[in-house]
Amino acid sequence: MIKDAQRLKELGIHPGISEVIVTTEVDKVPNAAPIGIVWDEDSIILRLFLGTHTYENILTTGTFVANVIHDPIIFVEAAMNDLSPDCFQHRDGVLTLKDAESWALFKCDPFRTDIMMLPIEFVRGQVLWQDFRAVNRGTNLVVESAIAATRYQALAQDKYLDDIRAWNRIINRCGGPRDKEAMRRLDDYLWENR
Repeated sequence: MIKDAQRLKELGIHPGISEVIVTTEVDKVPNAAPIGIVWDEDSIILRLFLGTHTYENILTTGTFVANVIHDPIIFVEAAMNDLSPDCFQHRDGVLTLKDAESWALFKCDPFRTDIMMLPIEFVRGQVLWQDFRAVNRGTNLVVESAIAATRYQALAQDKYLDDIRAWNRIINRCGGPRDKEAMRRLDDYLWENR
C-alpha cells in the first residue's frame, strides 16, 4: 500500500504513469522537465537518465517537485528548451511552476548510475486550482510527442519522428489552438536540431 495514496490522488497523481513537469533548483538556477511518475501497486518511482540537468539536480538535492499542469505548450517548452524564469514561482519554500494546478514535493535517496529508477516519497503538496476537463486526444498526443522528441534527441531513431508525424495529423484534427501551437513549436525545435 502506498503511503498518502489519497492525498496524491487529490493532487492529481494517480496509479499508472502520471506525466508531470518536474522542477528542481540548485544554486538558485531553476530547471523544469517533463517526467513520468510511475505508480504501481506497491511503489512509486521516478526514472531519470544520465546527463540531464534534472538528474544532476536530484542527485545534488535529493528532492524534486512534481507540477500537475495541462498546458501543452509548457510540456513542449520544458522538453525542448529551458523555461523562462517568469514561468517559476516559489511556494512553501520550493520551486514550482507559476501556472501549476497542483504541486507535490518528493524526496528520495539518489545514487549515481546510467538510469536512476528511484523510489520516491511524498513530503507535502498543494492544490492551487482544479481544471476539470474532458479528455482531449490532441493535448494527450502533444505530451506524447514531446516525450518522443526527447527520445529522438537521445537515441536518434527515426521511428520517433514517424510517430510524431502521425500524431500531428490527429492533433490538427482534435486539438485546440494551444495544442496546435505546441506542435508548431515542437516541429521548429526538431528541425532546428536535425
